[in-house]
Amino acid sequence: MLLGVLVGTAAHNLSPDAATAKSIADHLSILTDVFLRMIKMIIGPLVFATLVAGIASMGDGRAVGRIGMKAMAWFIGASITSLLLGLMMANLLTPGHGMNLPLPAADAASTLRPAR
Repeated sequence: MLLGVLVGTAAHNLSPDAATAKSIADHLSILTDVFLRMIKMIIGPLVFATLVAGIASMGDGRAVGRIGMKAMAWFIGASITSLLLGLMMANLLTPGHGMNLPLPAADAASTLRPAR
């Protein structure tokens, strides 16, 4: 992370104009794409191997079911808690209120790309 901050700061400070800084950032984006794809490639097998090893080490079928139910209860409880906390904070803080942003025209074209 520190290397990324240093490279970004150097690219910003040493480039003569904004177009050059953007060009440098575009060239460096391949590194970020490769890094994120490597992380995604590792996470799936790591989670799968951890679950398989954990279930295999239990041995007893009832223990697996009991722990699975506890895990589901914690997951559902944490999801509901985070959802309620998010709704309360959004209603309390009202983000975006007072910005008075204009609405786009009804026939405006979107520049969004579909997710890959």
